[in-house]
Amino acid sequence: MFGQSDLEQWLCPAHSLPAGARYAPPAQRRGSARPVRNADVVYRYDVGFEGFLCCVFESFSSHEVPFAVWTPERETTTLYPVKQIETDPQKAGRVFASFAKKLGKDTERLIMTCFLSGRDDKEVLMLRFLHLAYATGPGVLALLGHPDVAPMYAMQKHTAREVEKWMGFIRFEESGGMLGAVIHPKNYVLPLLKNHFCNRFPEENFLIYDATHMAVLLYQDHKATLTELAAPLTLPSPDEKESYYQQLWKQFYNTLAIQQRRNEKCRRTLCPKRYWADMTELRDEL
Repeated sequence: MFGQSDLEQWLCPAHSLPAGARYAPPAQRRGSARPVRNADVVYRYDVGFEGFLCCVFESFSSHEVPFAVWTPERETTTLYPVKQIETDPQKAGRVFASFAKKLGKDTERLIMTCFLSGRDDKEVLMLRFLHLAYATGPGVLALLGHPDVAPMYAMQKHTAREVEKWMGFIRFEESGGMLGAVIHPKNYVLPLLKNHFCNRFPEENFLIYDATHMAVLLYQDHKATLTELAAPLTLPSPDEKESYYQQLWKQFYNTLAIQQRRNEKCRRTLCPKRYWADMTELRDEL
């Protein structure tokens, strides 16, 4: 229906503008006979893009925007009724096919990138955007300051920036002939990092473990797989040889530093502290 390669096409225009306005459903603005209402209901769906697409199907079928959309991991106590949205590949396929056909490829890529965002309210923001997008058409992307559009660009921009950071900050360790790295991203960035590292190390076997989302990107024998785990993964401790090379890297890093020109504020701006625990040369400074 839709492939992993679509998720990797994340480079589309990025703008971050504050919303600054209360949401009003687009059908009500246009005076439609079938208004979209803000519903006092919570959608609950199984984790995955197909599950979210079924939430889109339900939202348009019921002409409503739910109060919240949860996955089982984000479920909490609520006084609102909870509507379980079952994953139906046929419904998901119909919704996904309509993105490119009715909204355009750029909008399709924006939606898929925003789904990788780590924001807890991303699904509701995406549903609001989609109701506006189907009422407006492909031109919705030009409404940069619209309160239903600006959050989409903000999520896309935040995710793209984090991908760029991890391209430079991932540190591999060698164990048993395989390279391994652990990261703690805010967004689900592994699908967007896949092509970069597979092209950079085409002859190596490696894995990147996303400890935040318990997912692994494994590249072995020139084949890449992305797998979500049921339990946390612990990588082997570095052996004597690996520890020696890590010490050499730290010494190289410290030797290049010019103490008289240290600017901690600038360093934390270019390399935020939340990345340091996963960087060989900086984790000791935490």
